[in-house]
Amino acid sequence: MATYKEIHGTSIEVLASDPSNPVLGQIWYNTTSQSLKGVEFGAESWSTGGNLPVAKSYVAGCGTQTAALGFGGYIYTPPGSTVATSEEYNGTAWTAGGNMGTARRRLGGAGTQTAGLAFGGLGALPPTRVLTEEYDGSSWTAGGDLTTGSIAMGNAGTQTAGLAFGGSPPSGPPYTTALTQEYDGSSWTNGGALPTATSGPAGAGTQTAGLGFGGYNTTFAVQTYEYNGTAWTGGGNLNTGTNNQGGTGTQTSALSFGGTVYGGGRTAQTEKYDGSSWTVTANMSTLRSNRPGGAGDTSAGLAWAGRTPAGDTTTATEEFNPAAPTTVTISGS
Repeated sequence: MATYKEIHGTSIEVLASDPSNPVLGQIWYNTTSQSLKGVEFGAESWSTGGNLPVAKSYVAGCGTQTAALGFGGYIYTPPGSTVATSEEYNGTAWTAGGNMGTARRRLGGAGTQTAGLAFGGLGALPPTRVLTEEYDGSSWTAGGDLTTGSIAMGNAGTQTAGLAFGGSPPSGPPYTTALTQEYDGSSWTNGGALPTATSGPAGAGTQTAGLGFGGYNTTFAVQTYEYNGTAWTGGGNLNTGTNNQGGTGTQTSALSFGGTVYGGGRTAQTEKYDGSSWTVTANMSTLRSNRPGGAGDTSAGLAWAGRTPAGDTTTATEEFNPAAPTTVTISGS
């Protein structure tokens, strides 16, 4: 049985061995190792996941860290090709899913691994920009067309309540738009406009609690906007203006990772959002831009694909791990 001592108002357990499930703030003296120990939070980190079967960028994605769906994209290997392929991640490895009906890159995506939504994007023909497809876990079928075709949109929501915003319209200049579109499972309608026309924003959340951040307006954007199903309002700014980054999560638990920063090229920087402000956290191992895929949230995130500083696309997948309680030795052996 543990005994307790008190030093300057702090209770310290006296134990023959370390506790099996220590909790944050717990302090104990291990009589066997003759050391004073405690529990503190470790650092957030990215760890290596299973590689994609094929390197690509400008992908879309949805789902969770252990059940993700990636689809579409661009393979830079000469002569270069836009693809219709999709891949499913189980927390360890990627396997092939069903192909979309239309190959496209710079598209939007939402939903889950078994109920995915693909919309817009750039393909061989301009009509690709309005097309919507729905995934059931094995195959894609046609959905309702966007009200206005676009590429490089922000995206959020589910297969029956999707959200698309910003992007680049079919013709320009200008090459940015403030348009927001909402999907109900069969058709798209226009929603409340973004405060600032933006191309390439990242997105997270749902149709009634959406989050848009970064991209390009008149420069590499730091702005964050929150959507309530009717209108957008300003949130906390990113610490670094970033374009073509990956994004995932919810309105109160989002990740922004990779992308291109002004004057700095492609980046591995990651920021996390708590519903009011962004905090810089652990860098990814791979510098990547050109719309890498994302799934999950700040408790268990996932990043894959993208373009590296060498100009190549990557197969690298990384998993975001939150800070976890860690046992540390305060004094002694």
